[in-house]
Amino acid sequence: MRILFNLFVLFFFMCGVCFSEEVNFIHITDIDLNTKNAYKLQETIKEINSYPDIDFVVFGGNNIEKPNFQNLDTFLYLTKKVNKKCYVLLGSSDVSSKNGITKDYYLKRVRRALFFRHNKKPNYVFEKKGYVFIAMDGSKQYFQSSNGYYGKEELAWLEKQLKKYNNKNIVILQHFPLLETKSKWIETPKKEEYLQLLSKYKNVKMIVSGHYGNNYETENDGIYHIITESYSKNSAYKIIKIDSEDDFIGTYLIK
Repeated sequence: MRILFNLFVLFFFMCGVCFSEEVNFIHITDIDLNTKNAYKLQETIKEINSYPDIDFVVFGGNNIEKPNFQNLDTFLYLTKKVNKKCYVLLGSSDVSSKNGITKDYYLKRVRRALFFRHNKKPNYVFEKKGYVFIAMDGSKQYFQSSNGYYGKEELAWLEKQLKKYNNKNIVILQHFPLLETKSKWIETPKKEEYLQLLSKYKNVKMIVSGHYGNNYETENDGIYHIITESYSKNSAYKIIKIDSEDDFIGTYLIK
């Protein structure tokens, strides 16, 4: 039986920027799917489909164990079974140009599997009930690496979005966290420029990520950082709730 843990509720002042409604979404990351363990995700999707009030599901990167066509086909076959709107991010094990799975190919297949209701670019924006969600890509496709990287092009694109939506509350979705970790092998390098950019925009309320493996949440410079535990460990995922009426962020780890 799964147990629902209420991990944290963060109260915050709106500072003139108002959420319009309650949003509930699922964040599931580091699935590391292959043909042998796919049955676990299939059971989890049945559970996700049973929730009546989930607005969308985020597959947070490292969706497949290795970038090959068989793993990707299996992942896409299962995502089509989700009865909620789905958004897909890329991690360190999803793409490899050497294996023929580029970012363009991967997301083209995602878009087709989700009936063309998904963006074809790895960086994209969507709105839900007055909130703006920004998907940031830090993956590498030309060589495999255990960490990601947010380059100048990605940060320039992000700043353009932050300026465009400067009157709305923003949630950033990305695979690679901006927090330090004991393992430099997986830590996101050169985070300082990214954090410096965010410091100029006080309407960024939350960053949701994965990759580090363990469940962790903290507030830093007015931004609430959420790292969801790897699904591959024990089929864990997180329900995240943003409630405008009571002005809080609630997170619930399902495992």
